[in-house]
Amino acid sequence: PGYYENYLKDENILCQFTATERCGVHRYIFPKGSDKNIILKITNTIGDFKANDGQVKILSKNKEIEGSVRTYGSFARRNDGIQVYFVTRFDQPFSFGIWDGQVFREGLDRAKSDSLKLNLNFKNETVNVKVGISYVSIENARLNLDSETGPSTFEEILCTAKNKWESKLTLIEIEGGTHDEKIVFYSALYRSFQMPTTFNDVNGQYIGFDNKVQQTSNYIYYTDMSLWDTFRTVHPLYNLIAQKEQRDMLVSLVNMAEQGGSLPRWPMGHGYSNSMLGSPADMVIAESYLKGIRDFDVELAYKYMKKTALGPLPKNTRASGRRGISGYLEYGYCPTEFGDRAVSQTLEYAWADHSISLFAK
Repeated sequence: PGYYENYLKDENILCQFTATERCGVHRYIFPKGSDKNIILKITNTIGDFKANDGQVKILSKNKEIEGSVRTYGSFARRNDGIQVYFVTRFDQPFSFGIWDGQVFREGLDRAKSDSLKLNLNFKNETVNVKVGISYVSIENARLNLDSETGPSTFEEILCTAKNKWESKLTLIEIEGGTHDEKIVFYSALYRSFQMPTTFNDVNGQYIGFDNKVQQTSNYIYYTDMSLWDTFRTVHPLYNLIAQKEQRDMLVSLVNMAEQGGSLPRWPMGHGYSNSMLGSPADMVIAESYLKGIRDFDVELAYKYMKKTALGPLPKNTRASGRRGISGYLEYGYCPTEFGDRAVSQTLEYAWADHSISLFAK
């Protein structure tokens, strides 16, 4: 936990990585006498998706690159993409060239393109790289970078990452079982803490569901909650072993509702993905409250839970609410002629309504 490496056999290059909450830390060890190049593709995407509006500025005196890109992933594209800002800092000078999709120019220190790549050349065999990201601004990306990595070495940052993971993995101690069963258990526990995502910068700023810059006070703002999956398993676990984080997630969910118009079903980035069905935030909030986590705006949460349960949402909201809710309210179940997945939706809505009733009581 906190470390990854990959040896590129054909190129004889060792790649090492660690991280902070908002920064990635890289180390590349090249063979002696080789060309030491790193190609940085600003508009890179994973899978059959796209990224555009790539922008870079090279600050060679500071050994830095700053820029931004708008990426459209499988969920982010549902909300017109998401803007990512970055500052990349190297431990040594470099020569550079920029490919803007049409021509390659050496020494060009800035560019904008929907197909943007940088070629960086180094002299030393070991290249250390620190990358700070933000969804608010380049200035915040640099602030995140300075605050979380500063002058620290790769080894120091790795040690901090290991200790933070150890503090999470030792929340549960198990007895018995085989070695392989323990590996499965702690691997699953590790992955249960990889999402939801910390979305605010170190200064507390984040992009809200109203697409405006918001400010946290005494909490971490979380997003990327696949609630339809996690309300059954992960959030009940958080109620037992990560109550502070769970409380912050409840505050985040209520803020999303206040800014976007309704509680989300599956929030991603700063928008509604509307994936899956039902209103699982109701279960998450109700169960947390019943188990003693109450330091959030309870009345506002209840208001938005009722809003989704008692009728369709306004047409101007991006959230989809409960599909087929009119038929459900009229008959007490979702008739098949009102839409597909009638049985699944009826079960989901009944589960949610029961949760709201316990919360109300």
